Amino acid sequence: MVGLLIGVAIWMALALIVAVVLGRVARRADNEELGSTLDWNTAEIDDAVHHD
Repeated sequence: MVGLLIGVAIWMALALIVAVVLGRVARRADNEELGSTLDWNTAEIDDAVHHD
């Protein structure tokens, strides 16, 4: 029974590490996207696209 509890604790620790790493990667991607040099002027985009 103790072995099972140790296994579950190790599994939870690994899951926590994976969640933290994925969260950091997602945050970095968001920061890079929000801080990009692209100019998203929606008025210019609407003028450039021909609506039928």
